[in-house]
Amino acid sequence: MKLIGILIVLTSIAVSSWWITTHGYYHKSVIAMCTIAIFTGIAFLLCDRITEFSMKGIGTIKAAANQATADASVVAELKKRVESQSATVDLIAKEAADAKQLVDNLSQKNLKAEEKLLKLDKSISDGNLAVKELQLYTQFNSTVLAAQNNNRPAYDQLLTWAKDSLFLFQNASAQAVQTIMDQHASSMYMSGFTVPWNEGVEPQKLSLSDIQKAFAPAPPHIRIAILDFVWEKRTDIQKADRLQFLIDVLRSDESLQVVEYAGRYFAQGTGDKFKPLAIEQHLEWWEKNKDTIK
Repeated sequence: MKLIGILIVLTSIAVSSWWITTHGYYHKSVIAMCTIAIFTGIAFLLCDRITEFSMKGIGTIKAAANQATADASVVAELKKRVESQSATVDLIAKEAADAKQLVDNLSQKNLKAEEKLLKLDKSISDGNLAVKELQLYTQFNSTVLAAQNNNRPAYDQLLTWAKDSLFLFQNASAQAVQTIMDQHASSMYMSGFTVPWNEGVEPQKLSLSDIQKAFAPAPPHIRIAILDFVWEKRTDIQKADRLQFLIDVLRSDESLQVVEYAGRYFAQGTGDKFKPLAIEQHLEWWEKNKDTIK
């Protein structure tokens, strides 16, 4: 087709040249025919590349285009590849959807897990509080038992708790103090104790200082006997000195029974009318009135 096109074009040019050379002028019909022949040859030359060629007054030349064929092949190949990969695309889309669903499920599970953790934290906190309260109650209960069994430091601890508004068992501490104080305020109590002095010791000649030295290391029942001896049998010692001796016992002795007898004798000697274990009240009274005692 290309060869025919070349021959047509060359023939048309040769005929046009011969006519002009021979006759010496242009003729419209000849020019028109030569032009048609040239374009026809060009059409043959470009038949595999021109899809449509138009020229005013001549018409339209249509041909199949190699490029269009090539493009169609490429498109077909792409279509084939897309169709062949459609299963993969569908699989990827499904996996993406599954992944999204998994993320959503995990988010919901995380929310539920967080709620459970919050509940667990609260349970642990409540449990810790309950354990703390139980430990505090155990401490309180053991302190009450110790105070009821003659332990002065335990009694002082109950007094401290009874004044502490932040202490969980403040009211119970105050009640325990009152109960123990009443137990040691009975109108029935023993007297007339005998001190087992060492052989050769003349107790009536002992100074108050000597008596205090003997008092400190003695067991509680002997200390009570010494208190009774000083208060009842050593009236030769000035009353103010004997009361000061009782005040010292009230301040520091670790036996509630000993403190009880010191409080009893102190109330008898001063008339302050406080219960024997009303330690703070005895001490306050003494600080205010000691200078009046002879």
